[in-house]
Amino acid sequence: MSSFALPNKNLFFSKNDPDDLRLGDVVVAQTKMDSVKNQLVVIGYPDDRGIQANGGRVGAKEGPTGIRQILYKLVAPASFNNKISDVGDFNAPTELAQDQLVVIQALDQLNAGGNKILSLGGGHDWAFCDVSSFITQELKNNRRPLVINIDAHLDVRSDKNGVNSGTPFFKALEKFSKQFDLIQIGIQPHCNSKKHLEYSKGKSVQVIMKDEIDSKGISTIMNGIVKTHQLQPVFLSLDIDAITACEAPGCSQSWPGGLSFNTVKYILSQLDRFAAWNHLGIYEVAPSLDVQNITQKCAALAAYEFMSHNLESQGG
Repeated sequence: MSSFALPNKNLFFSKNDPDDLRLGDVVVAQTKMDSVKNQLVVIGYPDDRGIQANGGRVGAKEGPTGIRQILYKLVAPASFNNKISDVGDFNAPTELAQDQLVVIQALDQLNAGGNKILSLGGGHDWAFCDVSSFITQELKNNRRPLVINIDAHLDVRSDKNGVNSGTPFFKALEKFSKQFDLIQIGIQPHCNSKKHLEYSKGKSVQVIMKDEIDSKGISTIMNGIVKTHQLQPVFLSLDIDAITACEAPGCSQSWPGGLSFNTVKYILSQLDRFAAWNHLGIYEVAPSLDVQNITQKCAALAAYEFMSHNLESQGG
C-alpha cells in the first residue's frame, strides 16, 4: 500500500480551451514514483503536527491542497507540457519522526530519477526531509550543497523533546555537519533567541537579518551570495511567515514588517545564477487562516517561479 494519495482530480483546473492551457491541463498525476524520471515533481505534506507541538496556529495541513487550488489555475506555457508530475500527498501518518523517514525514502527515489522537486507543506518540520534527501543526492554527485532558507525563524531548536516545526535545520546541521552551506534570509530578532543565534553562528550558518536587507538592499546581498556560492546546487526553503502579514496572513505566525513578496520573488529570480536550482519547499501556508487567498497566491507564484526557472528553457 502506498504512503501517498493522489490529489483530488477537481484541483486539476481546466478552461477546456486548447488556446488557453492552464497548469491543471498539463500536470499528470503519477501513482508510481519509481516511474517518474526527469520531471518536475509536485509532492505534498498535509500535516501540521509539528506546528502544534511548537505552539503555533494549526491549519497548514490544508496547505498542499490550498496551494494547488491556486497554482493549477495559472497559465501553462508550451514548455511545461509533458514535464510536470504530481505524486500526491503523504497520507500514512504514524509517529512524526518515523513518518519523515518514510518520506525521505520517497524523496531519495525521486532525486535518483533526476527529477526537480516542488514540496508543499505542511509544517516547516518537513523541510528536514527535503533538505536531507537533497544533500544526500548532491553529495553523491560530488557537489557541495547550498541550502537557502527564507524565514522569520532560524528553526534550529533541539529535537531532544521531539520533532516540531522549529527543528528542521538543527536536525540537518547535526546530521550533515560541515557537509553543506546554509544561508538564512529574512530572520527577525523578535522571533529568535540569543542561544539559537549563537548556535547558528557556531555552525557557520550565514544569518541575514531582515533589517540588514532593509539597509543594504536585497540586490547587494544576493550579489554577495552568488559571488561565493554560484557553483553550488541549491535547495530553497520558503517558510511563508517570512513575508509580511499584510501579504501573507495565513500562516502559523504572521508578523507585520516582514519581507515583501516582491523581495522574495527577487531572491527566487536570482537562483538561475547558481549551478542548479533543484528543489523548492514551501511551508506553513494555512488556508483556514488566510484572507482572500492571498497567502496561497504568494505560495503559488513562488512555485510558478520555480517551474518557470526549470522548464521554460527546455522547449515545448
